[in-house]
Amino acid sequence: MYNTLIRNIFWFLILLILQIFVFDNIRFGNYIHPYVYVLFVMILPFETTRAQLILAGFLMGMSVDIFSGTPGLNAAATVFMAFMRPVIIGLTTRKSDIEDKNSPTVTEMGLQWFVVYGLLLILLHNLVLFWLEAFSIRLLGIVIIETIISVPISFVIILLIIYIFKPIKK
Repeated sequence: MYNTLIRNIFWFLILLILQIFVFDNIRFGNYIHPYVYVLFVMILPFETTRAQLILAGFLMGMSVDIFSGTPGLNAAATVFMAFMRPVIIGLTTRKSDIEDKNSPTVTEMGLQWFVVYGLLLILLHNLVLFWLEAFSIRLLGIVIIETIISVPISFVIILLIIYIFKPIKK
């Protein structure tokens, strides 16, 4: 349990720093907005309760909001994503597939499963975030364009982060 806590704190800090100091400061264009901090909620252990997921999502989202000047937008989107994570896991796996696994990572579950799982969660996060940001039905087209473009780019960057920080096995 202690190792899991240290690992989660490490990921929280690394992803927060990357989001705030790197990805929030790089302009990819008007419609491309990579959000890598969502990886934190995505890789929390399977045994994490829904309440713990929501709290972790709120803390991460609010931390990004504080540094980005977006009061509550990232927190709301990340809480929604955290709330939906057990549903997505339930839709993409059988209970018997995760009994001997610790967390929903590429290493534990495989790349094919992680692609489906990750894209669905990032899609949910981005739809809520961009919709709250636009806060208008007239901007639905822009919300959809931003989502369609940002989701795969965010996911590719997340995969790169996973492979860069992947522990070396002896």
